Amino acid sequence: MSTYIVCTADGTILITERGETLPPELVIQENVPEGGFYIDLTGQEPFDTMDIMDINTNYKVDPKKKKLVKIEKE
Repeated sequence: MSTYIVCTADGTILITERGETLPPELVIQENVPEGGFYIDLTGQEPFDTMDIMDINTNYKVDPKKKKLVKIEKE
């Protein structure tokens, strides 16, 4: 199972996708906005088994490190 996210340059998550295999990079890049990037989460615990809605609502991306960080809830 593969999981990846597409983000804007500031780290806003636009797309979270999960599938049997990771699509070709060219296909993923078609969805990446100018200045944006994608992160392959395949095989990274706990993201590879986490519900994709949990990723979208509970995490943000540090654009410098290109890593997911948990959103601090007040």
